[in-house]
Amino acid sequence: MLDDVAAAWRTARHPVVFTGAGMSTESGLPDFRSAQGLWKQRPESLATMAALRREPDEFYFFYQWRIARLWEAAPNAGHAALAALAAAGFVKRLITQNVDGLHQRAGGEAVELHGTLRTVSCLRCGAGYDSRTLLPAEPGWEEAYRAGRYRPGRECTCPHCGGGLRPDVVLFGESLPGAAWEEAARASRAADFFVVVGSSLAVGPANLCPAFALESGARLAVINAEDTHLDGRAAWLFRDKAAGVLAAIRERIIG
Repeated sequence: MLDDVAAAWRTARHPVVFTGAGMSTESGLPDFRSAQGLWKQRPESLATMAALRREPDEFYFFYQWRIARLWEAAPNAGHAALAALAAAGFVKRLITQNVDGLHQRAGGEAVELHGTLRTVSCLRCGAGYDSRTLLPAEPGWEEAYRAGRYRPGRECTCPHCGGGLRPDVVLFGESLPGAAWEEAARASRAADFFVVVGSSLAVGPANLCPAFALESGARLAVINAEDTHLDGRAAWLFRDKAAGVLAAIRERIIG
C-alpha cells in the first residue's frame, strides 16, 4: 500500500495535506481527542474567554503548562518528511489544526486554522509577544499548582499597558481566522490528492476540508491511529503512527 499511495502522491497535480494532533504526539505533545487525550483530564469549557474571566488560575496554568511543553518539543520525522516533500514540490498546501508551530520549525509552511500557541497578545492594547512571556519566571510553579498555591502573576499581564494576555489560539466559541479558513477551503477544493494525518476529523469547521476535496474529485489518504468518519471514502487507510508512514512515503517519492 505504501508503494501505491506514494505513486499516486508523486503524480498528483495539486496534493494537499491536512494535519491534526496525532501529527505531534510523537514529539511528546498531548492530543485532545483520543482515549488518552488531554481533554479527558481538562474539560473543554476551560479553553474559553469565559473561563479566563471566571477561573483565571485554571486558565493561565493550563496554557502555561502547554506553552512550556511546546517549547520543549522538537519536530519529528513526520514533520521533516512533509517539509522535504513540500520543498520538492509534492505538497502544494499544508493545512493544520495544530497550534504548536512544529511544521514551521521543521522548515515547512502551514495554514494554521486554530491559531498559534507560539505567541500571545494583550487583550487591551493588542501588543503581541513570544508566548514564553507568559511563563512564570520563578521555578516551582507546577508544584505550586498541585499544592493548591498557584496564582497567575505579572507574567500574565502586558509589559506595555498592564492588560491581560491571552494565547493566540482559537478558543471555543470563537471563529476561525477568516483569511486562514478561506485559504484552507480554497486549497482543499483545488486538491486532486488529499492526505489527512493524525486528525480524528471531529472538530468543525476544519473537518470540512477533506470533504471539500472529495466533492471536487480528490483521492483521499487517511493516516490516523483511530477511526474517522471519512475512512470509508479513503482510497488508502493507514492505522499507524504518522511519522513512520510519512518517512516511508517520502523515501519512495524523493529518496
